[in-house]
Amino acid sequence: MPDGAKTERGVFGMSENTEVTAQAGEEAGATEVEFKAPTSQEELDRIINTAVARTHKKYGDYDELRAQAAKLAEIEEANKTESEKQAERLAAAEAKAAELESRALRSEVAAAKGVPLNLLAGSTREELEASADALIEFRGEQKPSAPSSPALKRVNTSGPQSVADEFAQWSENSFRNL
Repeated sequence: MPDGAKTERGVFGMSENTEVTAQAGEEAGATEVEFKAPTSQEELDRIINTAVARTHKKYGDYDELRAQAAKLAEIEEANKTESEKQAERLAAAEAKAAELESRALRSEVAAAKGVPLNLLAGSTREELEASADALIEFRGEQKPSAPSSPALKRVNTSGPQSVADEFAQWSENSFRNL
């Protein structure tokens, strides 16, 4: 539809309420009330450059503010007392020790129960042991599945029991056919 054509909602390309549109344009700093599509690449470039310039103006002091924030953090770190610094180091060391104790406990329970370490859930010895027991119970309930292929059934139920026996049988069958 060409610009200015009538539609059910009003003039195509223009707002029904031009007063509200004008107010919105004034608040945004625009002087035009209606939208006009750019007709050339130069006009589009001008529009884009204007928008980029507004953005640069709006956030132009970003690098300065970031530098000031870093400097403030440095000053706050320098102002900490030695006891605050030691308290932070102590808290970090305690957290590391707790993590290592947890890993050791998990490894100990996994080794004692014979279950994979990554499948254990819980944080206390009791919880870890209960988790290991549940895994053992689950594993015990599982029955090995029977071979699904008739050929596999023959291989699994009769014939050689070791690789050496299998090789001997193969070589015997191969030489018979010569």
